[in-house]
Amino acid sequence: MIKKLYQLADERRNLLNKGAILTLIDAVFAASPLFFIYLTINEELFAESVNFQRVMLYVAGMAVCFLLRWVFLQWSTRVFYRVGFDMLTDLRIRLGEHIRKLPMGFFSKRRAGDLNSVVNWDVQNIQNIPTYVFPRLIETVAVPAFIAAFLFFLDWRMALATLVVLPIAAVVMRAVMKSLDRLAKIRAESSVEANSRMIEYVQGIQISKSFNQTGSKLQRFEQALRHYKQTNIDLVVKLSFPIVAFVMVLELGFAIILPIGFYLFLGGTLMLKTLLIFLVLGLQLYNPIKNMASYMPELRIMDASLGRIQAVLNEKPLPEPDGDPQLSRFDIEFKDVWFKYEDADVLKGVNFSIPQNTITALVGPSGAGKTTIAHLIARFWDVNSGEVRVGGHNIKDMKTDRLLSYIAMVFQDVYLFNDSIIANIRFGNRDATKEEVTAAAKAAHCHEFIENLPDGYNTVIGEGGATLSGGEKQRISIARAILKDAPIVILDEATAYVDPENEILIQEAINSLVESRTLVIIAHRLSTIAAADQILVIDQGKVIEQGRHAELVSNGELYSRFWEKRQKARGWKVARVQ
Repeated sequence: MIKKLYQLADERRNLLNKGAILTLIDAVFAASPLFFIYLTINEELFAESVNFQRVMLYVAGMAVCFLLRWVFLQWSTRVFYRVGFDMLTDLRIRLGEHIRKLPMGFFSKRRAGDLNSVVNWDVQNIQNIPTYVFPRLIETVAVPAFIAAFLFFLDWRMALATLVVLPIAAVVMRAVMKSLDRLAKIRAESSVEANSRMIEYVQGIQISKSFNQTGSKLQRFEQALRHYKQTNIDLVVKLSFPIVAFVMVLELGFAIILPIGFYLFLGGTLMLKTLLIFLVLGLQLYNPIKNMASYMPELRIMDASLGRIQAVLNEKPLPEPDGDPQLSRFDIEFKDVWFKYEDADVLKGVNFSIPQNTITALVGPSGAGKTTIAHLIARFWDVNSGEVRVGGHNIKDMKTDRLLSYIAMVFQDVYLFNDSIIANIRFGNRDATKEEVTAAAKAAHCHEFIENLPDGYNTVIGEGGATLSGGEKQRISIARAILKDAPIVILDEATAYVDPENEILIQEAINSLVESRTLVIIAHRLSTIAAADQILVIDQGKVIEQGRHAELVSNGELYSRFWEKRQKARGWKVARVQ
């Protein structure tokens, strides 16, 4: 655990070392009063007359030790708390930055509550490691080590008798740690499960209500919480016996000191005052080690959290190149692109080119690979083989932030942040003025409904834009893309949630958005792409047709069948079956 702590501390390792040194000095002064106790017993307790001045000198020496210990304890505590809270702040930022650079496959493999648990609960769990646990571990080792060295100085036989229980205690401790590791891992997994179920229950409450399934979903949530409760109980109950055994082994040390001490005393090879000193100092040697048992469960929970955080940080981000070319043109080309998700080939040798300032539509059945193509352009994933080129450059040769600065994306599933509308639109350009935001909103035809809201552009719209309709959220996302003013625009069915009355207005907004830009549209409504410069028909990971609307309609292939079904669907209406 300490090794992981130093890895996470990064540039603050020197501060950790400083705190460790101060804690060692604190441990010296914590053990020093025992030396004055030894002097008192050795020189004054069995003397014919007590030297009061000397006793007061020893008392003063102990007082100085207590004072100096307090000074170094306060100093080390300030250092550890400073490095601890700074480290945790940096760690959260580091996690956020690292997660941002990971490929999308990382997120698709994890449950909803997993990353939330790592960033929130796991980071919170390790808060006490640098601020409390680490300095206590140093004291647990240092204070007994100083006392043991002093005991060997007094009498090596009695010192061995005092320390003989420590190897046994270490074996018991090892068994406790193994059990703790297993139980802490189970507890961490149950915590993630409970967190995921809670998020799933809250996010899916509308669907659960509409299908009258709130009871079944709540039951899964309750089961996850019960399991989490049980793992916490197990962590305490199943470890109570081995922890008590560990403490009892240490208590046994005192029972060993007493008979061996009397045996040596009666044999005339050990003075009574030395025996008394060992009885006093032996207990002081065991106490710090026994105290460790009180925070062993917490220690393993922290270690499990550290491991989960380290596992996320060890996930490999998309590699960043040394160079970072600026683009002067914005055409897009796929050259023999293969892409595999897990064990399934999603794209198979895809080749096409999209000239600059043209409109290209991607059409095909669900699961054909259309969205994958859009995501590969933005380098959410890396291709397995082949090249994706933008402006004549392989996108792997560009910094990811540079590439994304050239691209604006409007997704079918719009996500808006729990913030004001103006802040959500400004996500496309943090430095935009109010006038520029308003102009983008007008272009996206959402200015009017925003003005009718209680606080206008300052209206807070709830998590995910919960207070807005699907069409309103879609238009705000288009305004966000307009404000970004990127040379490449990718639209994933941007009119999916738009009502017929506003579809023409949204199409006009899109036309203004894509003026003098390279546009890629993933389309399901074929009527919206009839004027595209080229249409790519994707099926089973391959481009099977390519051309303009009129050409594809007349050739009788898949696109033509899509168009025919679309025309029939336009005449669909609700009717009773006779």
